[in-house]
Amino acid sequence: MKNKSLRLRSMVRLAILLVIVVLLNIISQNVYTRLDLTTEKRYTLANASNELLRNLDDVVYVQVYLEGKFPAGFKRLRNATEEMLYEFANVSGGKVQYRFVDPSAVETQQRELLYKDLYDKGLLPTNLQVKETDGSTQQIIFPGLLMRYRGQEVPVNLLENRPGFGPDEALNVSIELLEYKIANGIKKVSQRSSPRIGIVQGQGELEQKYLADIITTLTDLKYDVKMVDLPSTLSVAKSFETLIIPKPTKPFQEQDKFKLDQFAMHGGSILWLIDATDADMDSLRGKPYHMAAARDLNLDDQLFRYGVRFNSDLVQDMQSNVIPIVVGEGNPPQTELLPWPYFPVLTSYSSDPNDVRLPKAHTIVRNLDAVATQFIGTIDTIRVPGIKKTPLLFTSRNSKAVLTPARIHFAILKEQPDPANYNKAYMPVAYLLEGNFTSVFKNRLSPETIKTLNDSLKNVGFKDAGDYAKMIVIADGDIIANQVANDGNPYLLGYYPFTQQTFANKDFILNCIEYLTDDAQLIETRNKEIKLRMLDKQQVRDQKLGWQVLNMAVPVALVALFGLVYNFIRRRKYARN
Repeated sequence: MKNKSLRLRSMVRLAILLVIVVLLNIISQNVYTRLDLTTEKRYTLANASNELLRNLDDVVYVQVYLEGKFPAGFKRLRNATEEMLYEFANVSGGKVQYRFVDPSAVETQQRELLYKDLYDKGLLPTNLQVKETDGSTQQIIFPGLLMRYRGQEVPVNLLENRPGFGPDEALNVSIELLEYKIANGIKKVSQRSSPRIGIVQGQGELEQKYLADIITTLTDLKYDVKMVDLPSTLSVAKSFETLIIPKPTKPFQEQDKFKLDQFAMHGGSILWLIDATDADMDSLRGKPYHMAAARDLNLDDQLFRYGVRFNSDLVQDMQSNVIPIVVGEGNPPQTELLPWPYFPVLTSYSSDPNDVRLPKAHTIVRNLDAVATQFIGTIDTIRVPGIKKTPLLFTSRNSKAVLTPARIHFAILKEQPDPANYNKAYMPVAYLLEGNFTSVFKNRLSPETIKTLNDSLKNVGFKDAGDYAKMIVIADGDIIANQVANDGNPYLLGYYPFTQQTFANKDFILNCIEYLTDDAQLIETRNKEIKLRMLDKQQVRDQKLGWQVLNMAVPVALVALFGLVYNFIRRRKYARN
């Protein structure tokens, strides 16, 4: 009777256990959750990404072209992309649907057409070397994806090509940026209206041919870009999300300053690209020297009120770009590329992460490659209540600022630069300003003038204290300008034809515009950091034999020790019996 009762209790316990297991399986299939135990929280989506995905009202179809035989690094990128899309699909409630495609698996003729189609749509190919048993082969891959939503299509390139990074570092940065790139792609393809960007003209700004690449790129990224002739425009307030002011060379009239001021007071963002001096390469053409002087733009009081001051100086930096210089006669003349200290190459925001003199890199410049500049100046900040000021770009640790008027000449190229003279480190040349700005016209207008303005501006109206707004000020107007070939065709922004190197100017400008226009702050997802825990290859070679012996001998020794102890205990036990 007792055995029967025990058997019944055991069966009841077993049945309860089975019911619990079944219920847990049913719950796990309908309720998605997981714990992210990684130190860098690589599997945790940002709040902005979660909000974007939960607000989708239709399905986003994603076609990923990362499929095929890849080396280990690209497999890691492929798997990380799948994990990220899986997370996006779950958070969106199935409104993100994806599949992986191998474009090289189709027949040769169709493959060439497919490659051309992908390239035309904006996906950039990479020539990959694949090792096989009988050698290695070259394979063209498209490490990117296409997103489709209600007839709209957006390309997203996943691979970061960084000239200063090795393959492993470049792939790691690509994985770090996966959430930002995919979320930003979904935002672009699903947004109901395009962010409006105005490029200001009327004060001698850059000609449109020097802005051709950035205009084309912004248009391809679904921005609504328009040229704005400021003097002939009544008001720009509430007409755009962001204004770009690209290298003005003439003084601003007070009425035009007023339009920009009220644009900022009504919450508009401004990207200021200012050359505070009149130095450029054209001023040296055919002349032994140029006396650079301060450029009067009539903006000092306005920018001072917002919290910054452009200094009348020019940076000389030992970390600089090169220019072609004639060093010998002939037909054609002999030229040589020499470093030109007035063309600083900015990398200090990422190259010295452990230097206490540098603040932590802001989202806009994090993981950014070198940025090329021309005749850049420095910026000082002014204490303004309620305005947060964040430095973005710095000179190198070996630089100096030359006050204007300054004599610029090519003779300095004949001299070997002395590091002792370049003793100013990390001078800021670009700032992000955020907060509630105060109008430069506050207490400067009579009540009658304000009433007239309010009547003429209708629903806009005059404000002397602003809504929350953002500005980025950069002491180089050419940082946004693309080079132009001899035939008049524009190069890509950041491409330097003399060295055939592409700098990160376009990435930097796009990051600035994205930050200025992005209310959801998706760009904050660029802060995600995935540590690359790589083995020391030299140490691996030196200690290879020791670790091999350890891995083979220790398990055998542990098994033998366990056997000896077990037999010893067993012998003593039965010997007593």
